[in-house]
Amino acid sequence: MHEPSLGNINFINCLPLHYGLDHGGFGQHVHIQSATPSELNNSVITGKLAVSPVSSIIYAQNSENLVLMPDVSISANGALESIVLVSKVPIEELGQARIALTAKSATSHGLLKIILHHGYQAAPEYFISPLSLTEGVLDQAQAVLFIGDDALTAYHNRVPSYYYYDLGAEWRKLTGLAMVYAVWVVNRNFSILQAKAVQMLYEKVTGGFAYGLAHIKDAADTLCGKFPLTAAQLIHYIGLLNYQFTPAHEEALLTYYKMAYGLGLIPIVPKLEFAKVIR
Repeated sequence: MHEPSLGNINFINCLPLHYGLDHGGFGQHVHIQSATPSELNNSVITGKLAVSPVSSIIYAQNSENLVLMPDVSISANGALESIVLVSKVPIEELGQARIALTAKSATSHGLLKIILHHGYQAAPEYFISPLSLTEGVLDQAQAVLFIGDDALTAYHNRVPSYYYYDLGAEWRKLTGLAMVYAVWVVNRNFSILQAKAVQMLYEKVTGGFAYGLAHIKDAADTLCGKFPLTAAQLIHYIGLLNYQFTPAHEEALLTYYKMAYGLGLIPIVPKLEFAKVIR
């Protein structure tokens, strides 16, 4: 019998789950694919993965093929330091500037477009670039959007002449709400045909997060020397995030979807349909 497959974001923002899977026993009897959000998005849509975290906007773009896993997300109530716009000019002056986007995620693209459109009446030209600051991305653009570990590194190693904008803080300023960056989804066919496996994976994910958060200092110590951040900086960063999916998170997510729909970024405002699990 094949083990059910679970996607796992290989960014620091999932450190508690990484630790729970590796050290708490929650990774047993599961085939785990660790990859960037964009790679996992494609795998769960095409059915290669049964359950996976995805960028929030991916659920809206593919809700006919996916259902949500209850009780888990990657969210923040404000600044989170890992979705950062680095600009050569103040954000109010971006107007019709060229802005480079990371290819590693999708929700952050929509978030930036919403913030610049509604918050700053800007209509920039966007393009995808794989380059970092040190590789000269700002030779091609006036600003660049980083996410995940790249953003954390840029945020904690600032170039004095550049301007840094945390999109979590900008979203909070615009809407007064939390931002739901990623949700866990279940392939819809798998949710219908494999109810016991869905229950097992739900317990793996929620249990893994709980274990990792209860042992966050030990979890942070596993990354020391692997990233240009101290254990204290890693623990501080994890503390900016929350991993629940409450009714308040649902309201925040639907607000994001409605604004994304208004800009033509998604085809519909989807209903939030959840997999059936015993909680």
